[in-house]
Amino acid sequence: MDLKIILLFCILPCIGVFFVTWLLRFPWPWFLKAMIGLEIVIAAFSMLIEIDAQRTPGNSGWIMMFAAAFQVYLVLMLFLARLIIWQGEKRD
Repeated sequence: MDLKIILLFCILPCIGVFFVTWLLRFPWPWFLKAMIGLEIVIAAFSMLIEIDAQRTPGNSGWIMMFAAAFQVYLVLMLFLARLIIWQGEKRD
């Protein structure tokens, strides 16, 4: 895979998760910073593996699919956590 494609598919989902985390407005100020750190680790890890996988024919692209699936599940879990927090705030 081309380096531009690797950067696009590693960085774009991270920016989406940042936006969703900011949009949901979690009540703790450290939560957004923790998500930014987690996304940086995920992006760096997946780019490192993808760049190394370019040396082997037919091996590139698999970790990006895993990272994308992980980030989709992460966004779903963020929505679920925020709904639970809103329910707890409603009861009080």
